[in-house]
Amino acid sequence: MSDVLFPSSVTAPSGTRLAASSVEVRLLQNAARLLMQYNMRTALLRERIHELGAAMGLPVQVQVGYRYLTIHAPDNLNIHAQVPEFRINVAVSAEVNRTVDKVCAGTLAPAEALEILEHVETTAGRHNRWTLALMFGLAAGALAWLLSGDWGAMAVISLSSALGMLARQAMHRFHPVLFALPFVAALIGSLMGGAVIQLGWTATPGICLIVPALMLVPGPHLINGLYDMLENNMQAGLSRLGLAAGILVAAAMGIFLGAWIMLDFTTVPIYKIASAPIPLWADVLLAGVASCGFGAFYNAPWRVLWTSILCGMVGHGVRYLGLQYGLHVEIATLFACFGIGFMAIRWVSSMRIPFAAVAFAGAVPMMPGVLMYQTIGGAMEISFAGSAASVELVAGTLASGFKAAFVVGSMGMGLLAGAWVGGLFFKFLAKAAK
Repeated sequence: MSDVLFPSSVTAPSGTRLAASSVEVRLLQNAARLLMQYNMRTALLRERIHELGAAMGLPVQVQVGYRYLTIHAPDNLNIHAQVPEFRINVAVSAEVNRTVDKVCAGTLAPAEALEILEHVETTAGRHNRWTLALMFGLAAGALAWLLSGDWGAMAVISLSSALGMLARQAMHRFHPVLFALPFVAALIGSLMGGAVIQLGWTATPGICLIVPALMLVPGPHLINGLYDMLENNMQAGLSRLGLAAGILVAAAMGIFLGAWIMLDFTTVPIYKIASAPIPLWADVLLAGVASCGFGAFYNAPWRVLWTSILCGMVGHGVRYLGLQYGLHVEIATLFACFGIGFMAIRWVSSMRIPFAAVAFAGAVPMMPGVLMYQTIGGAMEISFAGSAASVELVAGTLASGFKAAFVVGSMGMGLLAGAWVGGLFFKFLAKAAK
């Protein structure tokens, strides 16, 4: 793509201008930076900047890479924006989108919009850190209950997850190495879980180690990475998936180090399944609590937090019924996440909230924690046994790993398919209403 948008042989579309004011340049740059930094997927980011430029009479072209963006504007002007990292903050994302909407609708002047965007990160508001720690801890406990943990496991998981979240917030102020935050949070969880296991306060030791790591799964990065790849934005998509993989590896290393320090085991403790399944009503309520904690962690305002809760409850209820009627876990998860994506896309459009954060907060109770745990445990046993590892151990480990991968894939594809079908359906209803 040329650095010049309108070469001498090309005429700009009628009704457009060939120069941008300083206010308009700054508005485009700030909007692009904020939308990218707060994790908007590539195609939608490009669309939003096009809309904003068109509203100001400035036809623009947009090039998007990993953590950087260039806007080619008239008069040979190139506007660059770069972000240090991707963040998840529903309140900031929603306010930026609403501000861009107002400019596009002609109800807000560019100068006023610029003033809002320059201060939005401090004015959008955040949940109180202690309230957030409590909600995140309860979410971790609910997730442990869904995975059949006992009271000892749930207590230590709730406490360690809350402390891990507070530690991440404190460390973030000092801009540490990228993967230090998930590593430290997972390490806190495994150290505390290992202490409870050593003291004999839990009969489900595996849960104590796996759930703190599940609380660190970078769902929005995974969803946006898949979205980018499906929309043929391969550079951004692969980069996002690489970021998500790095976070997962960092969390796993934290778990391994803490378990080695506290337990000095050569294999991980055996995972125990509860003798009696959780009833449907309890399953749905616990999923709602877990989704609420993640929604709050993504800084969803109170007025929209119910969307994540409802998605989690409905989705997990669908999955529960599917499993009860004999569906494989991959298919049941696919249907459940399809429903979550279908519901979430409706609220994303009307409330201007990011799809990835809302959808993953609803889907997180379906993460295949047991399968992941069995895979990790089997991999450790194979590592220590070396060439003496049995065929049954290797086969079982591979089977758990593949099944976990297929379940995660079903989650991602179900969410995206539900969003696509829901988008078409709600557009049809809107046209029919006219």
